[in-house]
Amino acid sequence: MKSKLKYLTLLPAIASISCGYSASYLVPGNQYNSPVFQENYYNHWDAELKNATKVAAKDVNDGKITKFDDLEKIDPNFVLPGAPESPEEYGVEYKMNSVDDMFNYGYQSKLFDGQMVCGAQDGHLQYAYQLGRVQIKDSGFSIRFAKESSELHYFAMQFKSSTDNTVDCYPVDSDEILPAGTNDRALFHNSTVQLNVTLYVKTSNGIEGHPYTATIEFDNNHTNDGHFYIFYAFDLQEENLSRLVGASVTYTFDDELVNWNKQKGIDVDHALFLYEMFLPYTSWN
Repeated sequence: MKSKLKYLTLLPAIASISCGYSASYLVPGNQYNSPVFQENYYNHWDAELKNATKVAAKDVNDGKITKFDDLEKIDPNFVLPGAPESPEEYGVEYKMNSVDDMFNYGYQSKLFDGQMVCGAQDGHLQYAYQLGRVQIKDSGFSIRFAKESSELHYFAMQFKSSTDNTVDCYPVDSDEILPAGTNDRALFHNSTVQLNVTLYVKTSNGIEGHPYTATIEFDNNHTNDGHFYIFYAFDLQEENLSRLVGASVTYTFDDELVNWNKQKGIDVDHALFLYEMFLPYTSWN
């Protein structure tokens, strides 16, 4: 068991929860689950992935899936009778911890348990929704898997954009700051993120990173609104990749929004909230 879990952080058991990652391996105390936004960033990087040789990045913008629409662009099987019809159903059907037990352990296991949206189901836990996500800065994080994969078919993930700014939001074509509670979504700026996903494969020369980039737009997104999740996927079948041993996610947030906030003297922390990752039809050795 020790060798199997060598690259996944093991954490002590402290509680049982109704939502989120493996109840057997929770983080201690309020680590990554604090009411203070800035205390929840996860920025772990494995040295061998950070230092891996990388090939040229590939733009996969055409593969973007938004709000779970148009899944047939990725795989026609997804729209056959009996196929998942919602992100929640997709999460249950394709969650990675049902493929291999290694995805059940460590803080990162919350990305593999099929829990794509997590509300305060416990009632008494004000921040229970945070148990279902990984919060990252633009510098991102990495995951080192304990096994190698067979050939890869698809990569998918669900996430949203957020900030710690609960008072004001960025308006379209205006120098005015909109107050909290503004409901006219046509006034909100369409914030964008350049998403960078790197898949790391083992080769005869070591570990090689294959970066994929895309520009993601959050439609009229007031980033603290909980309904604007992005389901994103792209096809890997033509890449002929196998022996996957890790993945990382970084991003570049909307410069226009960041600069506008600076001009207004608004100190805002930005984040991506990652709720789930998928590698459908992939087996592990």
